[in-house]
Amino acid sequence: MSEEQVAEVSDVQEDVQEVAQSGDWRDAIPEEVRGHRSLEHINDVGALAKSYVHAQSMIGADKVAIPGKSATPEDWREVYTKLGAPQAPDGYEINHNVPEGAEFNTEMADWFNNAAYQAGLTPLQAQALADQWNEMSVNSAQMQETDYENYVQNVETELRKEFGQAFEDKLMLGNGVVEQFGNPDLLEVQLADGSLLGDNPEVIKLMASIGTFMQERLGEDTLEGVKTNGAMTPDQARDKLSELTAQGSPYWDQRHPEHHWYINEALKFREMMNG
Repeated sequence: MSEEQVAEVSDVQEDVQEVAQSGDWRDAIPEEVRGHRSLEHINDVGALAKSYVHAQSMIGADKVAIPGKSATPEDWREVYTKLGAPQAPDGYEINHNVPEGAEFNTEMADWFNNAAYQAGLTPLQAQALADQWNEMSVNSAQMQETDYENYVQNVETELRKEFGQAFEDKLMLGNGVVEQFGNPDLLEVQLADGSLLGDNPEVIKLMASIGTFMQERLGEDTLEGVKTNGAMTPDQARDKLSELTAQGSPYWDQRHPEHHWYINEALKFREMMNG
């Protein structure tokens, strides 16, 4: 070994000894790179060596250059392809996890594949997005179903309040009008707000009013198959009660032979008024 080589080895040994004594490996490297940001998280020479080996292994590896501001769609398509995007929309094999009982929508699936391709998604990214979309769709459908059930329940509550004891009769009369003179399928027509025509309170009241008119003016058997109980709505009962309790009626004359009948009828109509 030459004297120069011996001197170099000696210098290295001295540097190592200095590092060992100082406790900071950075003291053994040139001052101009000692404070570089890339060395902040390297705590010892061993970590530095591992980092260097890793950097060397990356040399020659396949890299993807990020296009600049003037890049064309073709430039970006090349990047997407290198990252794993398919060559065409039909290259995706997406599992859409259609809920049980639901029908698979081919047009929607094709749209999704095209959208994923235009966005440059990899198959893994496209599947993750589809899973999230399907989960949101199922939750949204369940929420809409619950909301609609609440809507129907509220409609029934309001109609029961308005019709009182005549609620069942009114529904039968309204349904009788539809079945005899219309098409029951019309009740399934969806309105602009998403509700069904047959669940609309104004439509229900309209059909019930027509049925009531036909029953009262044209005869009880006018609507085929409809047999009502003769119950009254609170408003109708209130009108009857007013007639019974009018000033000068037997209701106020205890000696009148029909007094007790008037009292009992008035009681019946008061019960109808209260539903």
